[in-house]
Amino acid sequence: MNDRKTTNHYVVALAGNPNCGKTTLFNALTGSTAYVGNWPGVTVEKKSGSARYGNDTLEIVDLPGIYSLVPYSPEEAIAGRFLERERPDLIIDIVDASNIERNLYLTTQLMELNIPLVIAMNMMDVVEKRGDSVDCALLSRLTGIAAVPISASKGEGLSGLLKAADSAAGRPAAYHSVPKPGQDCKDPDTALADARYRYIEAITRKAVKKHSASVKSVSEKIDWIATNRFLAIPVFFLLIFFVFYITFGSVGSYLVRGVEYFISSCLSPNADAALVSAGASSWLRSLVVDGILAGVGAVLEFLPQILLLFLLLSLLEDSGYMARAAFIMDAPMRRIGLSGRAFVPLLMGFGCTVPAVMGTRILESEKDKRLTILITPFMSCSAKTPIYSLFIAAFFVGSRPLAMFLIYSFGILVGLLSALLFKNSILKGAPAPFVMELPDYRLPTVRTVWLHVRRRAGDFLQRAGTTVFVATVAVWLLQSFTVGLRMTNDSSNSIIAAVGRAIAPVFTLCGFGDWKPAVALLTGLVAKESVVSTMSVLYPGGLTDALRANFTTLSACSYLIFVLLYTPCVAALSAVRREMGSLKWTAVTAIYQLVTAWYWSAMFYQCAVLIQNLFRK
Repeated sequence: MNDRKTTNHYVVALAGNPNCGKTTLFNALTGSTAYVGNWPGVTVEKKSGSARYGNDTLEIVDLPGIYSLVPYSPEEAIAGRFLERERPDLIIDIVDASNIERNLYLTTQLMELNIPLVIAMNMMDVVEKRGDSVDCALLSRLTGIAAVPISASKGEGLSGLLKAADSAAGRPAAYHSVPKPGQDCKDPDTALADARYRYIEAITRKAVKKHSASVKSVSEKIDWIATNRFLAIPVFFLLIFFVFYITFGSVGSYLVRGVEYFISSCLSPNADAALVSAGASSWLRSLVVDGILAGVGAVLEFLPQILLLFLLLSLLEDSGYMARAAFIMDAPMRRIGLSGRAFVPLLMGFGCTVPAVMGTRILESEKDKRLTILITPFMSCSAKTPIYSLFIAAFFVGSRPLAMFLIYSFGILVGLLSALLFKNSILKGAPAPFVMELPDYRLPTVRTVWLHVRRRAGDFLQRAGTTVFVATVAVWLLQSFTVGLRMTNDSSNSIIAAVGRAIAPVFTLCGFGDWKPAVALLTGLVAKESVVSTMSVLYPGGLTDALRANFTTLSACSYLIFVLLYTPCVAALSAVRREMGSLKWTAVTAIYQLVTAWYWSAMFYQCAVLIQNLFRK
């Protein structure tokens, strides 16, 4: 245990290369204490949290993943500035033990800062599986730095790491210096880099033992298929279709029906009975049962599907496959003016547009960043999933996975076409170079997957309990009162009907010119889930039957196309405004998506009706 008698507070910086397991270690050390913000003056994400060892508190700051302290990117500039100006009490350098030579280059730079340093030798389980070995004790003696073997994904070695960190924090750096090149060299930078690599080679020759290079690792064998020139893209689409099949097929649908039964057959009747026994007025009962429970409940029914979707995507991400997906998509994306690096925020868009837009911070080119933000909303966010599921259950019950796959695929197609349009007009220029390290495949851990799914569930429930709740109450009030503020039982005479009739003609060519679908789209600008809650209020009774009575199969498809493509929620637009740094570009983004949604929706409906009429003749 800690031998210090007093309670101390230490600032600890986590530094390491991208894909070294730094974020996994940060989550393992900080748990629920972690919080996210922005570095002062910039939009790059800052993560902080705390951990305890004995009586001491370690305030852990997760620096951006970097390869060097030489500022070639915003992340490297931020990391270097923090370390030089803030002078933390300790740096924990996370080293990928399976790729130790390259990772130790950053270590040699950190040693020159004269800040106490501890090496977290991560992914030791991967090293052992390869048949390699790293003698951490010998490495410690050779460098003078405590090197602690850990496996962050499995939670192994963390107590030893905290002990070493607590012992070294705030004390004078005692590690050995890296040999410097001679003074007579013509290129000092090249000579210094060469000296560092010679130093790394000398210590790894003694401390690292590797198996025969002729034996292929498991990752290399899997990559023979996963990154194969001809098989990579088909494998990718097969995996995504499998995700949709599980999420929106029999498994996901069964879970949805279970929640639906609980809300409609248990929760709503019991709530109504409780209000009656309490002597509640009829309008209050209607607000609670027909408004809040019907609206918010209609959204919560699809929570199991959303959680299942994020569970499967988290498994793919934590296994190391998503890095391969970005790699294999680099060549196709360059044809539309983007590098494979842009694939990461675009993929995040299937979860939520807000973090996806924020994720464009990893793009070094301003042109790439703006182009990615412009097409990100076409990657259908999870908030739209309840709308799709609702309409598919009403009109395509026998082909749920295929219908959902086609919806998402059409959004991707429109995004690609939009990128081509902008690439050849207002955002010309070559895509930035793309370099991405492919981590070894690994089994996802229950803890990591649970943290991902829990965060998404929390976001969904928070939106359902705040934004969707407020929108549902507002819709109920507006459909319960006339323009003269008199209560009415006929929603066609209500305030919201008047608003709906004013905008409904715009959607006549799209096939859904009634005021109720138009109003639902309007509330969807606040939160996309509100489309379902609004319809639940405006169509009392069985929502599925109401949709079949008010939509044809063609108009339902047209409505789904519009929902898929139209302007994202206000939170997403706010994120676009922050990242673009321009009100003009934000307006361009919002207007373009609205016009695109109307164009494709109207085009589909009019062409489909024309073809249908021709076949009838």
